[in-house]
Amino acid sequence: MYGLTKEDRKTVLAKLQKQQDYLYENFIDTGVAKIPYADFFQNAWHNSNRYIAELNHRVWSLNEYANDKGLKCIFAVLSLPPEYHFKRQITLKNDKIRLVRNDNYINDDAHSVVAGSKILGNAVRSILNSKVFRAIPKDDRCYVTTREPHKDGTCHLNFMCFVPAEYVDNCVKAIEHRFVDEKSYCRVAIDNPTAYIMKYIFKTLDDLRKSKGDLNDLSDLTLWYIHHKIPRVTMSRTFISLDVYRCLKGQYNLHKMTTMYNNGRLEVLLNDDGKILQISNDYGDLYMHRRSFIRKDWLREDKPCLKVHQKNLSVEIYDVLGNLLNPPVLPVSDLKSYELLSYYYKLNPETYNLQHFGLVKNECVKRGLINGQVQSLNDFSTDLVKTNINPYSDQLSKFKYYLEANPKKVDDHFNNLIALSEEKRIANNKNRKLPKTFDLTPIPETVIEHNRQSTIYDFGA
Repeated sequence: MYGLTKEDRKTVLAKLQKQQDYLYENFIDTGVAKIPYADFFQNAWHNSNRYIAELNHRVWSLNEYANDKGLKCIFAVLSLPPEYHFKRQITLKNDKIRLVRNDNYINDDAHSVVAGSKILGNAVRSILNSKVFRAIPKDDRCYVTTREPHKDGTCHLNFMCFVPAEYVDNCVKAIEHRFVDEKSYCRVAIDNPTAYIMKYIFKTLDDLRKSKGDLNDLSDLTLWYIHHKIPRVTMSRTFISLDVYRCLKGQYNLHKMTTMYNNGRLEVLLNDDGKILQISNDYGDLYMHRRSFIRKDWLREDKPCLKVHQKNLSVEIYDVLGNLLNPPVLPVSDLKSYELLSYYYKLNPETYNLQHFGLVKNECVKRGLINGQVQSLNDFSTDLVKTNINPYSDQLSKFKYYLEANPKKVDDHFNNLIALSEEKRIANNKNRKLPKTFDLTPIPETVIEHNRQSTIYDFGA
């Protein structure tokens, strides 16, 4: 019914079951009792009694407000043309209604249920923005709308507004001028507006009033609103926000609370995010936002917590000499000038990595915190060869020690020397990173006399 298939119903019920499981499995621990989230939540299908009571109070307050102002009621029904109806209704001889095929129906996204609901909403918006309604003072006009489905699932809208008596005729003409279908109509003489509009609202809530929280008791009518995401009721912003009304738990009705707020007898304090922090009147505080509960993730105590999230404390650790043992994790470029300079003076070039020290020093020079010039990080390398030292001296001293420790024939030593591969030694020496100021010219060893029988080297003094 209402154009829903078995798959649509199955999908919506699975979605509602998932939401219901979350509301009952999560709770707030007060230290004395565990209160599920479900006790604080209300909508059309969950805690529906609260939802219906609040809805009834809102419509009653709107009617009371209109009576105090002496406003007259106008009621209109807005329906869609045949192109939006999946099926059309016919009345049989026994006065029963039957759905038959509609040849004028257009099956595309522009003529879907959601698209039709938006067209009706735009029609209401056009009515309220007309010159006739804008000429009425804001405090002297209010309205309420409710959407209902036909048997085939097509949406239609009921519109009720309250305006001064002198504007009624012009408002009726403005409403009729914006009808989108010939079957739409408008009425003026209504004795009890509250009962009249609530009759249409309660028609969509019959299954909810009989349900005891079981999702299987929900009818296709309720699932139609959830599946297409169509609101049941919309009202003008005549009264104070419902968030304020819900904080006071019915201590004042909407009409009285709005009057108190407009007269300055009720004050509402909000934070930067628009959330209510405090509500007070002439006698003191009525509501104060306090975070006095501890949230627990699961209602069942035997369900384990998979992971405990704890934030580590940031602590600086120094040794007995005052050296920082755990430098900051932030990149040097992201440190503030004061932090960077303090960190620079704490570094000890003899114990820390020289290239990191050079990186910090260059950043301080760039910001003008210390005097100096930006240097290449290669200048801070720890693999540099000391100045005025023959690059071959270390290798030659090892060879000299080898000769003394292994007395053999000269030819054997000469062959071992050749085996060292002079090309490899030269290549290794070229790959060394040396300062620009270093003298790369080695002190060559002097061959005093050489023949196949003997070789004498002068290794220098």
